[in-house]
Amino acid sequence: MSVSRILNYALYLYVLLYALIYFISSLDFLLLLYCVVILGVNEYESRFTTERWLNDDEGRVYLVDDLLNDHELIGKTKEEVITLLGSPAETEYFKEEDNVVYYLGAERGIISIDSEWLVIWFDGNEQAVKFELRTD
Repeated sequence: MSVSRILNYALYLYVLLYALIYFISSLDFLLLLYCVVILGVNEYESRFTTERWLNDDEGRVYLVDDLLNDHELIGKTKEEVITLLGSPAETEYFKEEDNVVYYLGAERGIISIDSEWLVIWFDGNEQAVKFELRTD
């Protein structure tokens, strides 16, 4: 076998290896791009608005974190809370005389067995003093 033939094979293998690395790098880039798009969509869909809250009972579980981070519930009057979140759920879960309960949807996680709830307590002046996320 001549030296030129060996060099041709080596060059051929180098080009194949380079093409394979380029192809894998392209797939990595596409995977990264896909993940960035999915995270962006998730971020957009988890932003709290009163309209989204009122129109998607099951999706509230994804809005509640944004709600609690961007809207200070403590100190709001009961009327302000109801204006922001709508009417509370008609349920006996976690219900006490001085609180309101909102259904959030199926529990977050891989195995969703329970439901999540937002419970807000009020003082004698009907101002929010405490809230908790609970599962049943």
